Amino acid sequence: MPTGISTLIRDKNIFRISIAVISFLKLFLSAVAPASYDLRDVIDLLGSSRPPIGPWIFLYPPLYQLTATSTQLVTWYLAAPSAMSLNMQLTSLLFRLPIFGLDLGIAAALYYIVKKVASVCDARLASLVWFMNPYSFLSMELLGVPDVLATFFVVVVFAMLILRRPILSGVFLGLGIWVKLYPILLLPTLLIFTHTDGVSRRDRFAVLCFSLIGLFGYLSWVIPSGTQYLTQFSPVTQPMPVFIGSYITNSYGLVFIMILFYGLLGLFAKKTNSPIGLLLSTFLVYYVVSNPYPQFLTWAIPLMALDVAVNRSRAPIFAAFCGLAFAQWFLVSSALITPSGYSLLMIPFVGNQLPWYSIAIGNFLDSPITGDLIIPIVSSSFYAVIIFYAVDLMRAWFRLNSCDGTK
Repeated sequence: MPTGISTLIRDKNIFRISIAVISFLKLFLSAVAPASYDLRDVIDLLGSSRPPIGPWIFLYPPLYQLTATSTQLVTWYLAAPSAMSLNMQLTSLLFRLPIFGLDLGIAAALYYIVKKVASVCDARLASLVWFMNPYSFLSMELLGVPDVLATFFVVVVFAMLILRRPILSGVFLGLGIWVKLYPILLLPTLLIFTHTDGVSRRDRFAVLCFSLIGLFGYLSWVIPSGTQYLTQFSPVTQPMPVFIGSYITNSYGLVFIMILFYGLLGLFAKKTNSPIGLLLSTFLVYYVVSNPYPQFLTWAIPLMALDVAVNRSRAPIFAAFCGLAFAQWFLVSSALITPSGYSLLMIPFVGNQLPWYSIAIGNFLDSPITGDLIIPIVSSSFYAVIIFYAVDLMRAWFRLNSCDGTK
């Protein structure tokens, strides 16, 4: 392990100072960054006649009404960082403050989990892998999307499994589904693991019931707002055509692949002692056969932090995953450059005079070599890394069992 990282995780005071410094930087950048396109969509939903008033949207009116009117909000997300007033910076911070709190909460939960199963140093490493990750910050605080709340619930689900509290894991899984639907991907995995782990049929049925209650809760606040929120992208709902795989171009589709995966999981993962590999591989398989939005990738990153903390051999794969995810996101979102402004990682920056670096980015992205060569190579490499990570996790399913000699 590099000397700097080793010092961070071995010295308690340096670890605490690092968390404090990173927190300050995140809060400062949250205050000076303009509203992302997702946050602009949230503001538009707040101003519409029938917005999906879900558990996330409901947080915003008490926040922005303290500092800004609807007209001032429009001014905020059209302003460049240098033109933002102090009041607008406070508004920007308030919109992102709940996300920062959950970001810090995930780091604390990771610390607690790894401390239970490994050492204090490993626990600090897991927290830093998550909290210091620039990709997590860019795809959560700066985008301003509710995936972080569902991700927090997923981390708590894992903690409850480690503590052998299956009913509570079902409760938090239902809460996660209620917020953003995607944790329902973990329901079959959770049922398979609890079955092989000797959990009673009554407790497994409770897990199923709480998850279905969460699904009903999600649909109950989405459907009344209009079926378009089930079919089109929204920062607060799950785009069902993407989620269930109707946009997949191959003949079998995402649904078939996921069903096949769950079947293989039930057949070959019966000897797995820890659920981390099962839950993480579920997300990775979903990524491989879908076209995930940038914020969707944060679903798996906390589980990757847990995995890397106890299994250092996969750290290079994790680093490649984050680096290629960032590169792909940058290449795609930075192409949203117009004569009146430009976008950097889905954060709009506007002005009549584009700076030299935005012009350079635009010329680079518009070049044939970028569209025909660089972007396909980055995307292919990214999905190859996901497959490699998933396969490396699944190797544990086929290892020899020391007791009965079976595979």
